[in-house]
Amino acid sequence: MRKYSVIRFFPFVLSCAMLLSACRNVSEKPPLTAEADTSSVTVILPIEPPETTTETVTYSETEICETSLSETSDSTSLTESQTEAASETAAKSEATAETAVLETETTTRSTETVKTETETTTVTTAKTAAETTTLLTLQYESPSETTVSATAATVTSKPETEPVKAASYGSNSYNALNFREQKGFWITYLEYGSILKNKSESSFKKSINGYFKNISDLGFNTVYVQVRAFGDAYYDSELFPSGEQFDGTIGTSNRFDALQVMVDCAHEQGLSIHAWVNPMRLMSTSQLESINSRYTIKKWYDSSEYNGKYIVKSGDRWYLNPAYDEVTDLISSGISEIAANYDVDGIQIDDYFYPTTDTSFDKSAYAGSGTSLSLAKWRISNVNKMVKKLYKAAHGANSSIVFGISPQGSIENNYDTLYADVRTWCAESGYCDYILPQVYFGFENAALPYADVISAWSNMVKTPDVKLVIGLAAYKIGVSDNYAGASGKNEWINNSDIISRQMTLAKALDNYGGVAIYRYDSLFNPSSAAAAQVSKEIKNIEK
Repeated sequence: MRKYSVIRFFPFVLSCAMLLSACRNVSEKPPLTAEADTSSVTVILPIEPPETTTETVTYSETEICETSLSETSDSTSLTESQTEAASETAAKSEATAETAVLETETTTRSTETVKTETETTTVTTAKTAAETTTLLTLQYESPSETTVSATAATVTSKPETEPVKAASYGSNSYNALNFREQKGFWITYLEYGSILKNKSESSFKKSINGYFKNISDLGFNTVYVQVRAFGDAYYDSELFPSGEQFDGTIGTSNRFDALQVMVDCAHEQGLSIHAWVNPMRLMSTSQLESINSRYTIKKWYDSSEYNGKYIVKSGDRWYLNPAYDEVTDLISSGISEIAANYDVDGIQIDDYFYPTTDTSFDKSAYAGSGTSLSLAKWRISNVNKMVKKLYKAAHGANSSIVFGISPQGSIENNYDTLYADVRTWCAESGYCDYILPQVYFGFENAALPYADVISAWSNMVKTPDVKLVIGLAAYKIGVSDNYAGASGKNEWINNSDIISRQMTLAKALDNYGGVAIYRYDSLFNPSSAAAAQVSKEIKNIEK
């Protein structure tokens, strides 16, 4: 064989090495990056070998909580009409407007998690300044509040919050007590002012037992006790500060557990007791400033990032913004906390949903949502998602209890000003077990006559899973109804059997499930001017 010197092969080996290096440089790509403005979130991911795909995603106005997110907006109905407040000041008849069915918006964003030692993630978030809202929709069915110009507080502190996740408080094996015909009474924070404020536990127990006995003796079987009116709790809570009516100041230590006392007293008298919660309404600025910083709502208030975003001022109060999962998780946790820790027979939320039609309330959330829905339809979708979450939370803590919603009596006003999709709640399962519209109108109301309104509500109930309970206005007995038009203004003065006749007519509905009276003091502790008329009304109810 011929022998060759190694030197002769060196140029050939060197050329091969250079060629391999060039090929490797061509096959490698730099990490993918997404350019974003200061209000966006940017994810930078290095590319993996060919079998792994990566994708750059930019979300506006939100933090990335997980790598796969699917959002589906429920189909809802929106009706165009005058607001209830306007309709009641004019003598117009209620009209049925055409319904526009909301399109279903489904947005799916997904990314694959890339596992690599060189993975780099850059997240840039912009702080949202506090917003100002100036319009408060007064809901006359509930205790009235004063409308004032709103000015959001100036906040300079850094965010001190952590992502809120819906907390689980375990399950409650208590077997709830509820009735086929629900005959209820609302007991509000206003009643607490006389029987709870600065009172001992024994004094409160004696008073509430007297309340419950009067209710039972009148033939009613259910009480709705207000346990959270303004983000303050009348029970032992980890999530919300103590109620104002304990001693006049929100956030001081509870001397005793008022809800536990009421649960025990109600069950001793054979009454069903539902914990009544205002889901979105919070306290005033001065009250928020005074509460302990350990509460999530205070952390959001103090945060330059979340003040005006998660918690927004409207009129003279602050409200939770249901556009964000973190917010509805907090509300949901509050429901779970009650249902898991107390032997309540139900949870009820009322008509305080969106407090205003002003676009500034949630302008940034809407702009960053990427939705193609109108603002009104988007807000309706937000409320629907929140309601479903609360329904699941209640039943997750105790499957035997009922979850109810008490919206305003005017169907159109629910859509036009509160963004409450009452038609869907009545027609589909999974939103509520009972619907309790506040039909606080007389028979002669020019805009919303009682008989027509309850008939319309009954016709909306399409599933046996939803019970219809009609709410009645005892607070109007013996006084002028200035919202009823000329024909109905003096109806409550000239008649002493309106509530009893309304109860009778409600029973004739195809989907009748009961009646409820707002509120206890209006019937059992009326003003001196209305006392004689109320006494006659009670006798007619007893017949």
